[in-house]
Amino acid sequence: MLSETASMVMDMMRRPDTDPKALAGVVSEDPGLTVQTLHLCNSPFYSLPIEVTSIDHAVRLLGLPTVCGIVMAAYLHNLMTRFSGEGARIWLTGARRHVLHVADCAQHLAVHGGLDLPKSQAWTLGLLHDMGKLVLAQLDAETARAVEEFALVSGLPMVDAEWQLLGTDHAEVGSLLAQRWELPEIIADTVRWHHRPERIDEPTAGLVFVADALARVAEGRRSWSAFLEEETRLSLVLQELTMDRHAFTALARTWLESAKGR
Repeated sequence: MLSETASMVMDMMRRPDTDPKALAGVVSEDPGLTVQTLHLCNSPFYSLPIEVTSIDHAVRLLGLPTVCGIVMAAYLHNLMTRFSGEGARIWLTGARRHVLHVADCAQHLAVHGGLDLPKSQAWTLGLLHDMGKLVLAQLDAETARAVEEFALVSGLPMVDAEWQLLGTDHAEVGSLLAQRWELPEIIADTVRWHHRPERIDEPTAGLVFVADALARVAEGRRSWSAFLEEETRLSLVLQELTMDRHAFTALARTWLESAKGR
């Protein structure tokens, strides 16, 4: 199950009337989580002009929904450090930076693209999209290496290699984990279909799909031209998001520029 602290923070994120002192009180019960949260607040992701010294201070500078999201990021980061071995190397290398990129990009697109989606929700969906990798990271070394090698030899994306060899993939596993953690249905559905957004009538899956793809461009794992080559899927996603190609391209380029060096 999701920890009691994380569950309370998720609930606070959904309630705009939450008292910032209540958030600070909950997080302070976990010193490790407090330290990690402040570390993220002071990271290049936020480029704040002054050092954040407390959760209360962070809320005054960034707002409650954003800080709730950062706390959840810190919680996931802590989970990701618990695993070692081949599974962790294959599924979690670079994952902590990646989920922050996707959360930030999803929030950027939601806010500046005029989507009918609160920015805190966009952030959360981006942050949790790869949560299934926490489960696959615990696979034995032989199985983990087999999936990695199959992806390399076949040229398939890792998610497709997972499906071919495991009969499931990190998106489906993540959706099941979201249900087990009793997260909202929109999170479970978005996690499940973020690699195949055309299979569900839910625009948030498309939002996370493009945010994930743009994050890979920012991280140097994919080219901008390769992203644009997915013409059919991209067109469907933009139609679902009610965004025209020109507006999306401008927003994407703005975010990619802002993501440099993070």
